Amino acid sequence: MDLSKRDLYLNQIENEINARRDFILKKGQALDKNRKANEFLEGVKNDYRKYYDYIIREKQQQYESMKILQQYLDDLTKTEKLADHEMNNLKYDQAELLLEMDKIKTELDKITRRKIEK
Repeated sequence: MDLSKRDLYLNQIENEINARRDFILKKGQALDKNRKANEFLEGVKNDYRKYYDYIIREKQQQYESMKILQQYLDDLTKTEKLADHEMNNLKYDQAELLLEMDKIKTELDKITRRKIEK
């Protein structure tokens, strides 16, 4: 599988995961509104809450891991004597890492904003 097909495939998977996560979060919000009418939904709501908390912890851990990688790449650029092609690769990796960190931060903000809007 060439790189472009793999990237497309990975993007499709990521989009599906995001769509399902959004669906689950919206259902959790709907359950929260309806739980007063049905006391049996309390257990289900708690399960959604645990999932929501898990997603937030997971995204925070991803972001922290990316920050560690970013620091490592920054240190490499400052301390290592690299060939031009290695430096170009390193700069490309840094840019990709920053894009991924922005994406994770946006997702985390989106998830936590939903909690606040409740």
